[in-house]
Amino acid sequence: MVVAITALVLAMVGTGYAAVNLPKKSVGTAQLKANAVTNAKIKNKTITGKKLNLKKLGTVPSATHASSADVATTVPPNALHVVGAPGEPPFTGGSSNFGSESGLTLPGASFLKDHDNIVHLEGVVRVGPSGPVGGEIFVLPPGFRPPSGQIVILVANEGTFIIGGSNVSIMGQDLSGKVLTEAEEPAILTGISFFAGS
Repeated sequence: MVVAITALVLAMVGTGYAAVNLPKKSVGTAQLKANAVTNAKIKNKTITGKKLNLKKLGTVPSATHASSADVATTVPPNALHVVGAPGEPPFTGGSSNFGSESGLTLPGASFLKDHDNIVHLEGVVRVGPSGPVGGEIFVLPPGFRPPSGQIVILVANEGTFIIGGSNVSIMGQDLSGKVLTEAEEPAILTGISFFAGS
């Protein structure tokens, strides 16, 4: 038992002596086994950019697209949709663009969806005859409507506007995607915005 304890003490003292008293620069690449130096064994802030050969690092696997992303750009909004233009939603319910007044040409009805999924209406319109829920201006296509089953009611520009999501009906009238108003002429759409959900 005494021999075992003596051997243990000598083994512990011997490694402590070797670790403390190694001459400077006596351990190098030749003395290190492969993968002997791990992240856990490297003291923080001891390896800096000046000590790295960046040309040997290569591309990080999860950032292979980074070489083509030198310049950040903002996400542009979707294209402007002009109501009544070819390939765009037509006016409905007898509504139309207001046009000119006293030599001033007013902007026509249009809409767009921005990168935050907000739909913005623009323009000044003449509203056709009012129905049970209001005068119908045009129908928004899917993707530009409020959430399904919901309507947006806004009081703006001296009028009340109702915008239907998909699958909405009131008083027997299908309001899916419809933009309606009780506004006096001209009805001003500019400044009306809502979250697109259907």
